[in-house]
Amino acid sequence: MIGTYTIKDAFPWQKNTNQHFAELEISSDNLLYTELGSTHSGVQFNGNNKLIHEKCKQIADLIREIDMLNKV
Repeated sequence: MIGTYTIKDAFPWQKNTNQHFAELEISSDNLLYTELGSTHSGVQFNGNNKLIHEKCKQIADLIREIDMLNKV
């Protein structure tokens, strides 16, 4: 069974118009992944953290790409 995942701005109160949505957070009941800018990211999860960290990075990149394509 797949749980519920939330993807959002990590710091929505600190909007930077040049890098909107640069800081991203992915969370669920047992996962917390946060990217701070383009160079810092981290994950909290019980299991294979390296693989999950890489997958979360890929998801974050896809979300940013979708966000850019969705702005018409």
